[in-house]
Amino acid sequence: MRIRSAGLTGGYPASGSATYDVWTARVTTSRTDEPTAALPSATVDEPEDAGASASAGPRRWLRWTLGVVVVLLAVVPSVLGLAALALDREQPYLPFGDQAILALSVDAVGEHEVLLGAYSRFGWYHPGPMATYLLAGVYDLMGDSTRALAVGTLVLGGIASAAAVWLVSRRAGAPAALWTVVVLALTVRTLGGGFLYDSWNPFLPVLPLLAGVLLCWTAVRGDAWGLPLAVVPLSLAVQAHIGYLPVVGAVVAVLVAGLVLRGIGRLRRRNRPPAAEDPGPHRRLWRWPVAGVAAVGLLALLWTPPVIEQRRGDPGNLSALADYLTDSAPEETAGLGTGLRSIADEFGRLPAYLTGNGVPPQPLLPESWPAVAIGVGLVLFLAALVNAVVRRRADTIWLGVFTAAVAAAGVAAVARVDGLPFPYLTRWTVVVGILAWTTIGMSFLPDLAALARRRMGPRRAVVATAVPLGAMATAAVLVTGIGTAAADPPMTDVTGQLGRLEEAVLADLDQRGLRSGGDDPVVRVDFAPTTRPDELVGTFWPGTGLVLELARDEVDVQVSSFWDMPFGARYTDHADDAGYVVTLAYSDGTSPAPVPWQQVLAVEGDLAVYGGVPPALG
Repeated sequence: MRIRSAGLTGGYPASGSATYDVWTARVTTSRTDEPTAALPSATVDEPEDAGASASAGPRRWLRWTLGVVVVLLAVVPSVLGLAALALDREQPYLPFGDQAILALSVDAVGEHEVLLGAYSRFGWYHPGPMATYLLAGVYDLMGDSTRALAVGTLVLGGIASAAAVWLVSRRAGAPAALWTVVVLALTVRTLGGGFLYDSWNPFLPVLPLLAGVLLCWTAVRGDAWGLPLAVVPLSLAVQAHIGYLPVVGAVVAVLVAGLVLRGIGRLRRRNRPPAAEDPGPHRRLWRWPVAGVAAVGLLALLWTPPVIEQRRGDPGNLSALADYLTDSAPEETAGLGTGLRSIADEFGRLPAYLTGNGVPPQPLLPESWPAVAIGVGLVLFLAALVNAVVRRRADTIWLGVFTAAVAAAGVAAVARVDGLPFPYLTRWTVVVGILAWTTIGMSFLPDLAALARRRMGPRRAVVATAVPLGAMATAAVLVTGIGTAAADPPMTDVTGQLGRLEEAVLADLDQRGLRSGGDDPVVRVDFAPTTRPDELVGTFWPGTGLVLELARDEVDVQVSSFWDMPFGARYTDHADDAGYVVTLAYSDGTSPAPVPWQQVLAVEGDLAVYGGVPPALG
C-alpha cells in the first residue's frame, strides 16, 4: 500500500519495510533504532498490490472504530447531564436573570423578529441571534419546556467536544485523541459542575470556539472542508459575545497565513516535474475554491439577521458596536500585567488541579493558579514545540501556532477589559490551556509510543499505551460527568418558589375576573428596591423569572421602560397601560411595604409578591 508522501512529516528513507499503525496513526519500519515517521494526515492512495488492498479495509474499519469509541468518551459528561435533567423532569425548574431573558428571546423565535444577541451594560447588543436560533430548535422539540436551554447547551457542548476530539483523532491518532479527552474533561471540571448547562452568552460559545480553532487547524493542514465548517462555531462565538472578537480575529489571521503558505508551497511543487508515481500534489485543486465559496456563502447567511437590523436601525447595532470598540476610551483597564498573568494561569490550570489545588477563590482576574504549576505548563509547551520542530511534525507545530495566537489574543482581551476584570468576561481563555496541553500530548506521545515499541514490541506497546490513556480518559469523563449531573443549572430556581409566587398572582387575577380570556389587562411587574448592599438592582434578578413564567402562561406582561435594554420593546412598549401591577420584593424588611392599593399575595423564602389594580383603574 502506498502512502501519499505529502502527508509525511518526518523521515525514513523510502527503502525498508513499513507498516501503518492504526492505533497511533503512524508509520513504523523494520528499523527499531530510529524514531518513527509521523503521519498526521494519512491518506491511502491506490494499492500497489492485492495484499495491501485486502488489508486496507480492516485497518480503516479498526481506526474508525477506535475513533468512534474515543468520540463517545468525549460526550459522556454531556450525556450524564442530559440524564440528570431527564430524571428530575418532574421537579421545579425556572430560569431567572439572563437565562430568563434568553428564554423570552428563544420563545419569540418564529413568532416575532429576533435579529440581535444579548444586551450589554454598555448600551448595545451583542452582534447576532445565532445562539438564540440554535436553542429555539431544541425549545420547540421539547414543547417549550423551561429545561430546553440547558438541554440545548448540553447538546451544543457535546457536539463541540466530539468534533474537537474527532479532529485530533483524525490527524494524530487515538492516543492523542484520548489525551485530548483527558485535558478537555478535566478543564471543564475546573469550571464548575454547572458549566455544561450554562447558556449564558459568555459561556455557551467556549467549547464551540475550541472546535472552531481545530477546524481552522485542520484546514491549514490540507482539509478544505474545514474552512466552511469553521465559519459556524466562530460566527456563533462572536454573535453571542463581542468579547470573542479578538480570539476569532487571531485565529482567522493564522488561518489565512497558513493557507497562503500552503498555496505558495503548492505552486512551487507545480513548477517541478511530478514524479510518475506521485500525482497527488496536482489533484483535486477544485476543493479550495469550492470551500472558499461555501465559507463566504455560509458567512453571509449566518450574518444576515444583524445586517438586516443594521440597515433598519438609526444607528444600527453594528454601528453602535463599532463606535464603542473604536471611539471609547476606557477609564481604567485591567492592564498588560493582568492579561499576561491571566493567560499564564491557563497553562497551570490542569497541573494545579491534578495536584489537588482547587480553583483559586479570586473574584477578579487573574485567578492566580500556583506559579509552579504555571511554570510546568509553560516549560512543557515550549519543549513540545521544540520537539515538534526537531522531528518535523507539522501538525503539532501548526497546533502550537494556533495556541500561541489564541494566547496572544487572550492577553490583549484581558488587558483591555473596561472596568473590573471579572473572569466571565474572557472565560474563553480556558481554550488556551486545552490547546496547549493537547499540543504537548501530540508532541510527546509518539515518542513514548516509539520507546514502548522498541522495548516491548508492537503488540505489547499498544497495550502499554492504550490501557493507561483509556483509563485516564474514562476516569476524567466520569468525574466531570458525575459532577455535572450532581450540579444545579446556574441561575435557575429549582425550589419552586418563583413558580408558587406566580401561581399566587394568577389566582388573584382569576379572583378579580381579570383572566376571562377576553380583554385581559396588561400586567406590569415591578422590581422592588432593597437596602441589601449586594443587590444594586433590587429584585430584578429573581423578577425576571417571574416575568418569564407569566409570559409562558400567556399573560400580557410588561416591565418598566427603564428595563428596555434587557427585555426589549416587546415587554416595555405599553407598560403605562397596565391594569394590574405586580411587585416582587424581599420579605425580610429590606424592601418597601406594599402601597395601599396592593396586598401581599404570597411569601416564599426571602421573596414576597404584592398585587393590585392601580387607583386610576380601580
